[in-house]
Amino acid sequence: MAADPVDLLRREGRIVIVGASLAGLRAAETLRAEGFTGSLTMIGDEPYEPYDRPPLSKAVLLGKASPNHTELPHRREIDAKWRLGVAATGLDLSAKRVRLADGTRWSTTGC
Repeated sequence: MAADPVDLLRREGRIVIVGASLAGLRAAETLRAEGFTGSLTMIGDEPYEPYDRPPLSKAVLLGKASPNHTELPHRREIDAKWRLGVAATGLDLSAKRVRLADGTRWSTTGC
C-alpha cells in the first residue's frame, strides 16, 4: 500500500519561512501544532530571533526596560534551523530555492 502523500509531506517535507518576525514565528508554531514534523527553517535579515517591537521602540529607548526583555515568547517548541542575519533576495520556484544576500541558496529539497 502506497504511503499517503500528505502524511509523507508532514513527516519528511521541508518548509522554509522567510521572515523571522512575529508572523514567521507564529506560522512555524502553527505548522508544528497542525502536525508538521518535517524540516523547518526560519530565514531573517536581522541577527536576532523574533522580538517584540513596541516595547523596544518605547520602553527600551526611554530606559524603562532592558532590550533583553523584548524576546517574543514561544508558545511551543518549533524545532527549526535559524538562518539569521542575511536577507532573502529571491525565489526560484521551479528549483524550490530561496536566494540569500550572501549568495547562498536555501532549498526546500536539501541545502
